[in-house]
Amino acid sequence: MVADPKRSDKRNDKPYVIMALQGGGALGAFQAGAYKALSEKGFEPDWVAGISIGAINASIIAGNPQQRRLPRLMEFWKVVAGSFDWWDYFPNYSEKLTDLWKVWLSMAGGVPGFFRPNYVPPPFAPPGSAEACCLYDALKLKTTLQRLIDFNFLNNYAAAEHVRLSLGATRVFGGIQKTFENFGGPNPSDPDCQYACITPDHIMASGAMAPWFPGVVIDHQLYWDGGISSNSSFRHVIKHLPGIGKVFGTKPVVIFLIDLWGAFDREPKTFDEVCWRIKQIQYSSRIEQDIHYAKHFIYRHRGARDTSRIDIIRVSYRNHPNEIPCGDALFSRTEIERRIQDGYGAMSYRLESDPPLWELKTDLRPDNQPEANAGVVIHLF
Repeated sequence: MVADPKRSDKRNDKPYVIMALQGGGALGAFQAGAYKALSEKGFEPDWVAGISIGAINASIIAGNPQQRRLPRLMEFWKVVAGSFDWWDYFPNYSEKLTDLWKVWLSMAGGVPGFFRPNYVPPPFAPPGSAEACCLYDALKLKTTLQRLIDFNFLNNYAAAEHVRLSLGATRVFGGIQKTFENFGGPNPSDPDCQYACITPDHIMASGAMAPWFPGVVIDHQLYWDGGISSNSSFRHVIKHLPGIGKVFGTKPVVIFLIDLWGAFDREPKTFDEVCWRIKQIQYSSRIEQDIHYAKHFIYRHRGARDTSRIDIIRVSYRNHPNEIPCGDALFSRTEIERRIQDGYGAMSYRLESDPPLWELKTDLRPDNQPEANAGVVIHLF
């Protein structure tokens, strides 16, 4: 591939870029838009961590050479959105009622390239069978992943364009959070992080949201969606950060934390808004606490010679005024396209800062606390 000197990912001053992607169902289209903006501006991620739908987006990004990442990611969202929304041709007297109808259609008929309802309802299925434990069959997703991801490239750590990948899942026995990674360090001794030759099963395990989808067995252990134990993929990055300077030198590290569940919008004033806010609080998984915990953790564990700066940039999804409580199950073409555009706009706005956010001069010891001098700068949006 011929290098393009106009692309900023070819510049020597490009920071080491990490993307942390949460679970959030159809809200994951916002992540796709955010990646599109990063890619077009030349800030290709060097490491992607994901949970649930974030694991799917992350795996498609890490599982393809640079020139195929964005087309493959957009193809996935085009497939799950369906070919068209035929109900758009009818008068829309209530957007919320229309969206509820779209969600019901997805629940009743499934989502193209993703899942379909089980033919046998759980109460009538033999105990112990997959149908007895869940409502949907996700084999369509496995076929989609096999088509859109180059698993040989994904697991080739020696490849020039290799992207680190961390996938969060929940081990059912013990409810333990587990991380599957396609690299062996810099902290391979962590018992909760496991180097793995990533397969479709690892990705599907991260998104096996019970009781909707069946659990996935890996190495004789049953796994469910990583969001059940913690929906913060940022947690899977934190333990590696203190030693990151040993691997990448003094290059600045920028972590784009794509938050699908930011619970700091307007005060809820309707029943729907209250239900949505409850879901936001449940799935945000205490991201702000994770960010500040990371700052103290890095200070305690990084070496004195490690002076690399780490910027954490939180880019949040802003729910639509007519968002329904089950908006994360709204896989309609119009909503997916809107969320992709929202993600693209939100990320583009952050990248247009001059100078870039990670080059802004800032006082790293604003409160005279030693932990504040961990070299971590937090940008909350």
